[in-house]
Amino acid sequence: MGDIAFLLIIFFMLASNFMKTANVDMEEPSSSDLEQQEAAKQSVTMDHNGDIWFQGQKVGANEVAALLKPFVEADKSLAVHVAIHNSLSHKEFNPLIQAVSESGAKLILTGQPDD
Repeated sequence: MGDIAFLLIIFFMLASNFMKTANVDMEEPSSSDLEQQEAAKQSVTMDHNGDIWFQGQKVGANEVAALLKPFVEADKSLAVHVAIHNSLSHKEFNPLIQAVSESGAKLILTGQPDD
């Protein structure tokens, strides 16, 4: 009886139609933006306390746009690297993003790992 059950299992495995992944045409995700990012010339960091640091000095979110303006005027394609700690919510870092955007600089946004 065991032999018959074993043969039936083999028969149904061979006769069934498993999903063949080789027949599925998939397009791999890609992003040209990530590959062509330029190096940032200025950086702004927001730490886990919500403090904003620009060139090693603690500044307020309302000061960032004014501090970046001279750099943007000198280089219209200025890229600013903005690092934000991952424990912060969007309500906490949104003023910083708006300030960098208002300055006219190109924003390169990254997260900061846990401490």
